[in-house]
Amino acid sequence: MNLTGKTAIVTGGGSGVGKAIATALVKEGANVVIASRREGLLKQVAEELNALEQGRVVTAVCDLRQLEDTRRVAQTALDQFSSIDFLVNNSGLGVESKIVDCTLDEWNLVMETNLNGTFFMSQSVLPTMIGQRSGYILNIASQAAKHGYANAGPYCASKFAVVGFAKALQEEVREYGIQVHSLCPALIQVPPPERPDEVRSGVLQVEDLAETTLFLFKQPTRIKFEDIGLYHV
Repeated sequence: MNLTGKTAIVTGGGSGVGKAIATALVKEGANVVIASRREGLLKQVAEELNALEQGRVVTAVCDLRQLEDTRRVAQTALDQFSSIDFLVNNSGLGVESKIVDCTLDEWNLVMETNLNGTFFMSQSVLPTMIGQRSGYILNIASQAAKHGYANAGPYCASKFAVVGFAKALQEEVREYGIQVHSLCPALIQVPPPERPDEVRSGVLQVEDLAETTLFLFKQPTRIKFEDIGLYHV
C-alpha cells in the first residue's frame, strides 16, 4: 500500500515510540494527528515534522482516559484530512509495585490509561472506518501481554487485556475490511539515544517499531498478521 495522503492518528506521538512512528509515517507522505497530554511537546514535534514538507502533522491535546477527548481527536483527523486510515494506540504507562502493595489509585491509573484509552480511542475511530469499509488499528502492546513479570502486575494485566480486546474487535470488524493487530515488543530504549555510544545492548530501538509499523501498514489487505513479537537478537 502507498501511504501517501493516508491519515493516521498516533497517541503518545510527542516522544519515544510514538514520535518515531509518526516520523516514519510522515516520511512516507502520510498525514498524522499526534495526540498526548503535553501540548508544548506536541507543537514542537509537529513543527519539526512539518518542516520535512512531506506528510502534514497536526496536534490534538488529549487525556485518553476521557472518552470525550478521544472523540475530539478523531474529529480533528476528519476536520483536517477527511478520513482516518490508521490508528496507532501507543500511549501507555506502568507502575512498579507488587500486587500485594498496589494501591487502587495505581491500579486504576494503569488500567484507565492502557486499556480504557485503547478502548475509547478505537471506539472513536470505528464509525469512520466502518463507513469507509477500511482501516487499520494497531496496538503497541508488550511482551508483558504474553508473560507475567514481578512488580508489574497492573501493567501485565492491562496489556493482556489489550491483546484480548484486539482479538475480539477483529472478529467484529473483519466484514468491514478493518484490520486490528497488536505488536508485542520486548524492552525498548526510551528516550532514544542521541549518540551511537549511548545505544544500549540487548534492547530494541524506537525505529525498530516504526519500521515494523510501516511494514504492516503497507501489506495487501488480504494478509493478516497476528500478535507479532519483537526481540533484540
